[in-house]
Amino acid sequence: MPSAQPTTEAIQRISLKNREYAYIEDANRGVVLMEVGPRVLTLEAHLTLVAKERMVEVGAGSWCVVRNPVVRVEGQVALDDFGQARVAVGDREVRVGPKVFPLYPGEELEGDIVPEYVLGVSEALRLRALTAFRDATAPDAPRHREAGDEWLVRGPGRYVPAESVTVVSLEKARVLKETEYCVVLNPVDRATGRVQEGRRKVVSGPDVFFLEPGEALEGDVRRKHVLSELQGLKLQALDDLSEEEGGEPRARKAGDTWIVRGPRTYVPSEKVLIHREISALSLGQGEGLYVRDLRSGKVTLVQGPCQFMPEAHQELHEKRLSPEAEGLLGLTPPPASETKDARAPRPTTAGEKGDRTRAIVLRIEDNTAVLINDFESNHARVEFGPAKVMLRPYEDVTVLDLSGGTPKRPRQLKVLMLRLGPDFATDLFEVATRDHARLRIKLSYKWQFDVQGDPEKDKAIFRVNDFIGYVCENLASRIRQVAAENEFETFHKNASVLIRRAIFGMDDAGRARKDRLFSENQLRIIDIDIKDIAPVDEKTALKLREAIDTNIQIQLDASRQEAQAAAELKRIRSEEEKQLADIASHRKAEAERQSLIELQNRNHQLETLSRAKVEAEAQLERARVESEEALARAESDARASRIRSEAELERERLTTQVTLERQQRLNDLEVERQSRMSEVEATQFRQRVESLGGGENFVKAVAAQAQAAVVGGLDKVVFLPSGSNLNLFDAMQGLLGPGGAPRVSSHIVSPPPGDTSA
Repeated sequence: MPSAQPTTEAIQRISLKNREYAYIEDANRGVVLMEVGPRVLTLEAHLTLVAKERMVEVGAGSWCVVRNPVVRVEGQVALDDFGQARVAVGDREVRVGPKVFPLYPGEELEGDIVPEYVLGVSEALRLRALTAFRDATAPDAPRHREAGDEWLVRGPGRYVPAESVTVVSLEKARVLKETEYCVVLNPVDRATGRVQEGRRKVVSGPDVFFLEPGEALEGDVRRKHVLSELQGLKLQALDDLSEEEGGEPRARKAGDTWIVRGPRTYVPSEKVLIHREISALSLGQGEGLYVRDLRSGKVTLVQGPCQFMPEAHQELHEKRLSPEAEGLLGLTPPPASETKDARAPRPTTAGEKGDRTRAIVLRIEDNTAVLINDFESNHARVEFGPAKVMLRPYEDVTVLDLSGGTPKRPRQLKVLMLRLGPDFATDLFEVATRDHARLRIKLSYKWQFDVQGDPEKDKAIFRVNDFIGYVCENLASRIRQVAAENEFETFHKNASVLIRRAIFGMDDAGRARKDRLFSENQLRIIDIDIKDIAPVDEKTALKLREAIDTNIQIQLDASRQEAQAAAELKRIRSEEEKQLADIASHRKAEAERQSLIELQNRNHQLETLSRAKVEAEAQLERARVESEEALARAESDARASRIRSEAELERERLTTQVTLERQQRLNDLEVERQSRMSEVEATQFRQRVESLGGGENFVKAVAAQAQAAVVGGLDKVVFLPSGSNLNLFDAMQGLLGPGGAPRVSSHIVSPPPGDTSA
């Protein structure tokens, strides 16, 4: 209530305009009266102006609430015995415009003046009863409302709430399309207006509806299930019901599950719960699914090509392998240490890495094998590549823990595929000889598995889990035993032979075998490569390197001397071949000269005969008349001349032949003499060298001989290796003088065989 405005005047005049009112306090009676304008008030001394206000103006389409309204009797304000308006304390009164009214003493305006609610077709007001009353505006019939009841007033229309009602909210209608539906929880019974707690109601489109107070949607608005022939729904009955299936009614018990298949459009009833939508899975060739039967618990494998849709009692099963196998197959990320060198068959379900219900198909590479264990039948089988193998529901893959690194360390590699070889394994280990020298040996073993093609016998290749570590340790122990039986020098010198004998063993004939078979897992060692053998002690290694360098230098020197000797021998042989070629050329020239002489003699004879014949004919022609004596003498002279010419020709031919034969015999005798002299000198030289002890003594003796040869006037001294066949035919013309006596111009010294100190 506005505060009073005191005045000091004894008599006060107040003018009230139209639509104004004032509160006047009467001090004599202790009451507050209200005066409404227009009028002029004269206030005496016991009257006091408390407040002066304008009337409340409520326009058309507006309303307000007055708290503690005055009591009216037959439309008139009821007054008490003191002439003051009586008020209903605690009540509320809604006043709808257009209206102008004052607030009597005790009345209060609750809130502001608000416009009326104008509701559209899809709008409604949610109301709550403040007190119990009888609602005569209910659409079906007057209904009794209790305090706290809530209901909806739907449009279209204008609405002003009554005194016993408050507006909670403005609600919008839910619009469902042709392809939509929704589930309403706790639906309201339209007849009684009561909420049916725990019940469900399905509203199918097309429809427009409001959620009544207490109702709620189960989830969001859903689309109707339009199922193709490859789609279905898994349903469960929440209560006993009967529905059509194939045109006939089918009774369902609470808890029953079944599959509804397309093609159709399905909207579930309020007694049916949709578990999930099911689509047929298209399985191609080489693909499969693991399916569990919920009634028996058995897991089966469905293989393609096919279209698979599970039944209500079936579900897809997630297959689990050992953690190591899943890591190698890429089903789970393996640790970094296990993925560096691991060899695993790549599963063909790489595109479905997270879907464990898909059948695991192993792509086994060529020349590899995989051991698969079936824990349902407790049986194992070996699969060889190249192949694609689909794991059955209760099968798992054996993971091998192999040694790795150099030297070999256990449990370094985890592999699924076992390579059949040939392949290599390198190991580094130490051995101790009999004289306690320690050596570090690095070997590379070439190995392969003997596969017989028998499924049962071939399981033996997986009998040793870490076959690399087993083989390397076994062979290293054999080599250590051989090293312990030999001294350092012997073992290092014959390391290749001793190691091969230790690894491959000996046959019955005492010869080293070419391979070694481990019967435990059919692994065969077919070759070894000795990469390095070095002493562990640094001093021993240094001395060994110095010895090796010395031996290499000696070999290089020997090779160089052999090369020089071979070059000298080649030069001597070329000179001999040249001399032989000259002799052959001379012999051919002599033969040609002899032929020329014979031709000249024959021509001379013919010329002489022709001249004699011509002279005889001329004499005969000139002196035909000569006597017979002259003719005989001429014929005698002619015969004598012919005999003389033939004798001369024969003498010259015999002389030439005798000269050539004598020269040939002299050459042969000289060659034989030189050969024998060379052998005698070589024998004497060898005996002389042996008597001198060889080496430096031999060098000194050769130097003394060379000096003596120079003093004696020799042109040159030639040292030749023992056993070389030297024919000095190129020097025959220089060595043989006029009487066949040799001319000494050189001295040949032949060192003994094997001595290269020259």
